Amino acid sequence: MNSLKELAKIIKKANTIAIFTHVSPDFDALGSSYSLYYSLKNKGKKVSLFIKEKLNSHQKLLFDNIASNGICKENDYDLFICVDLSALNRLGDYKNIFENKDNNTMVIDHHICNDFIGKYNYINTNKSACCEIILELLITLKYKIDSKIASFLYAGLSSDTSSFQNSSTKINSHIAATKLIQLGADIYKINQILYETRTVKEISFKKYLWNNFKIYKDCAYCLVDNQSLNELKGKKNDCDSFSRSLVSIEGINQSFSIVEEKPGLFNLSMRSKIGYDVRAVAEKLGGGGHVCASGAKFEAKDIQTAKKNVLNYMFEKKE
Repeated sequence: MNSLKELAKIIKKANTIAIFTHVSPDFDALGSSYSLYYSLKNKGKKVSLFIKEKLNSHQKLLFDNIASNGICKENDYDLFICVDLSALNRLGDYKNIFENKDNNTMVIDHHICNDFIGKYNYINTNKSACCEIILELLITLKYKIDSKIASFLYAGLSSDTSSFQNSSTKINSHIAATKLIQLGADIYKINQILYETRTVKEISFKKYLWNNFKIYKDCAYCLVDNQSLNELKGKKNDCDSFSRSLVSIEGINQSFSIVEEKPGLFNLSMRSKIGYDVRAVAEKLGGGGHVCASGAKFEAKDIQTAKKNVLNYMFEKKE
């Protein structure tokens, strides 16, 4: 693994840079990639940001529409950077770029991973959010962090710690937050977006959650098949908070939601309380993440089969 100083030297030498993050990006993924994009742009670098999915209504309140969802022409760039990436298959259509060993690739992340993905890698599992690492990288690079960039980073940090409530939150998380506030992060706007803004569609999805969740032993779960998703006129991202809501139920130690994004293609989101490892389950299905917060995308015959697979992996050592 490389140091931040080594990464800084490589970035300074690069003239054309492409930035990526994982599929279905959350605020940490977006905060990390957008802050890096604008910081490099401000230094005169030629930079492109590639994200396949469109921003959801909450994300659009903070992030602008500068990302491309098109093809990345590899010959146009001398450095490829991916942030907040724990597994290669989480790169979606862009994974071939990081599979090509001839490419100058760099991965910056805070998840526990099984293999190094990039030619250069900085993985710090002591950080509660990738945005913490990007903050340190920008400081190492001696790049100016304006209020816009500070806001991107604070949003990712606050979101990935659930407003500093998650078990992954450490002292350095609060130190980073303080630094970003001092740099001008608009915490009032960010708190409104993350915790006080609710759309009519979001309320309808919450209604679906509380009307349809099930409990098995100490696990609560909710299934959204493709037909139900279409009837709700929503997307997978509209269900992102399901597992987080379910794990808050008294007596529940683990939770998950499965969303059938397309027929036969399922998105899994998992949460747990301290002492329970949902990352191990997600990894068996090709995903990853944190011990208490993980996810995966996998194929199955139908949603009931998908549910059975998750429960079997979750309780196989307990039966």
